[in-house]
Amino acid sequence: MPHSVLARLPPGSVRLVAAFGLLLLVSLLVLHRRPGRPHVAAAAASDRLTDPSRSRLFLSQSPGANASIAADLRALTAGPHLAGTPASAGAAAHVLARLRAAGLQTLTREYEPLLSYPGHASLALLRPDGSLLARLSLEEPADEGRRVVPPYHAYAPSGGAVAEAVFVNLGREEDYVVLERLGVGVRGRVAVARRGGGYRGGVVARAADKGAVAVLIAGNADGGVERGVVLLGGPGDPLTPGWAATSGAERLKFDDKAVKQRFPSIPSMPVSAKTAAAIIRSLGGPAIPAEWKDGLGVDTGGLGPGPTLVNFTYQEVL
Repeated sequence: MPHSVLARLPPGSVRLVAAFGLLLLVSLLVLHRRPGRPHVAAAAASDRLTDPSRSRLFLSQSPGANASIAADLRALTAGPHLAGTPASAGAAAHVLARLRAAGLQTLTREYEPLLSYPGHASLALLRPDGSLLARLSLEEPADEGRRVVPPYHAYAPSGGAVAEAVFVNLGREEDYVVLERLGVGVRGRVAVARRGGGYRGGVVARAADKGAVAVLIAGNADGGVERGVVLLGGPGDPLTPGWAATSGAERLKFDDKAVKQRFPSIPSMPVSAKTAAAIIRSLGGPAIPAEWKDGLGVDTGGLGPGPTLVNFTYQEVL
């Protein structure tokens, strides 16, 4: 660019053009370097970042901060703190105090969304004549006896069922196609699914559309149980969709169509793979497809329905 043109540009533009030219020159020099050197430099930088001595140096310079972080983690993970409970308020107060102690300006806001908590739940296997065969655990095996939130599906309605069970694999539409081809239906029955079929609320809604009266969703074979919501229509408070659930906010009514269609119509519950396997092993009917056995540890049993019955009850607390 001619010097006379540069002279007519504002001073800031001159500096910008000069900087851009310098950047372009450096880029050309880098591109003409021998191949392989950038990779060597990147590898050297990576080695420096992962050098254990550097990590030890960093930790040694901030022992007080590390102890404080450890104490905060212990305080915040010592027990469950579901939203809306005194434990949740205690966790918020702890964080607030720590931020203020660090000299930060802090504030809090209160919201009053519709929350869902687990009440009473029970699950049992019955013989065809209705007599008790076995009581099944609804606890998470890895956490039995510990102070944890019971497994539950938030916003699952209260209800119960005494009915035959059907294993529906992941509870996807294609799984019901397979069941229909084999002559197995879920109408009036308890659908037993395994985790992995997409959003749990969709699995429950699909089973309800097929006529199921309840849904049990099994966790992984490692003993984990997946808690979570089963609302439809996206996240957020169902009574204040799209706006904050403050104390004076306008709220929709429970009988509003937009609210009712967000809630599942049948009860559901997450269960362990061990509990689900006990139900599936008691089932007759067509053989379970080989690809449906992954993750449950099921070696016997069928798709159902029956001949055993499942007695399931759940009470939601709002």
